[in-house]
Formats: sequence, C-alpha cells, structure tokens
Amino acid sequence: MSDTFFGSVRKEDTIYRDEVDFDKSFKIEIDFAKMEFEETLNVSGASSIFHVSYYGKPRVLKVFHNKGDPGYADDRIRDLDRSRCEIRAYCTLKRSKLCDAGVVPNFYGFMLAIDPADCAPYLDAFRHDKGLPHAILIEYLPKPLVMNCVTYTKERMQKAVNGIRQIHFDAYIGKKERDRIEFETEVIESFGWMLEEGQKKGLPPNTKYY
Repeated sequence: MSDTFFGSVRKEDTIYRDEVDFDKSFKIEIDFAKMEFEETLNVSGASSIFHVSYYGKPRVLKVFHNKGDPGYADDRIRDLDRSRCEIRAYCTLKRSKLCDAGVVPNFYGFMLAIDPADCAPYLDAFRHDKGLPHAILIEYLPKPLVMNCVTYTKERMQKAVNGIRQIHFDAYIGKKERDRIEFETEVIESFGWMLEEGQKKGLPPNTKYY
C-alpha cells in the first residue's frame, strides 16, 4: 500500500499507523483468461462493478480507480481511499465469518495492480488513471430486492438492523465501535420510519431522497 497522499493527515497519525499490508491470505491473482464479462452493473468515478463468470461461476468484480492516494480524514479514523476501505473491510468480515454466515456477500479475495489491457475493452476507462487499479471479487446476488417505500416491511428492516449490529459486534469490538453501533442503528431505524411513512402515503419508489 502506498504511503504517499494528498491529504493533510499522515498515515502514522491515524488508527492505521500499525497497518503494514492487507491480509495476504485473501490476496489472489485473477486469471482473466478464465473470466467472461457478462454485464456492467454500475459505473462511477470511483469504481466499476461487473457481473462476471469466473471459471464458470457467477461472481461480481469491483474495480477501483487509482487516481492517487487521497489520504486520511481529519478525524484520523476515516480512510479516504475507496479501495483500501473496501479491501480492509471485506478481509475483516471474512475473518469474522460474517461472509460465510450470509450477513454480507461472500468474499473471494482481492487483487492489486491490475493491468487494464488484460481486460480490454471492459477496463479501458482505467487506462488513464494515475496508477493501476485494485479489485475485489465477491458473491453475485442474481435478484437483489432494493428496499424502498414499496418493498419495505418491518421484518426486512429488522434484518438490516440486526445485520449492522452483528457486523460491529463480531468484526469490530471496542468502545468507539459500540458507540458507532448505536449511531448506525439509529440511522437505519430512522430510514425505516421514513420508508414506512412513504408506504402509508402510497408514494412510488424513489419519490424522496431519504
């Protein structure tokens, strides 16, 4: 991982100061000759997400743009680099067996420094980045049901709340994390209340930005 950054906060001044590298037990070398790109699921300035077939099995490949290291936030807790955040998080979730329990999509590993030429034309948008992109390979969920004011139920919302609590209790334990559990639980619950209100009013999905 690069130690260069554009922000004002140095890595050694953050909670990540003792982090040397990602968990190498989850590092993989993707054989792109065995990968078929089925569909582009989402494209943004930060990443592209693809439904792929890898060795004949459905997977999701998420590739992160590398436009230079943005550094760390002033709170010395938030890492502003998307690829580092997600790779670190999935490694932690996998070690905590939350992926295997179905709380979050299964995680098959991460790959660093992908050559976009190996996946042309699908990664052509990454060829002009400052550095080579990183990626994660995760479980493909064929028919995800997005929660909105039409699909909302109290049971589904409670599952979301329980999932947030389980992630924090099993993967991140500490006073700050316990405080954050309560904060994130309140955020999710308030989202549920607003969805329920929209449902009672008969609003179509995505009428409001909650």
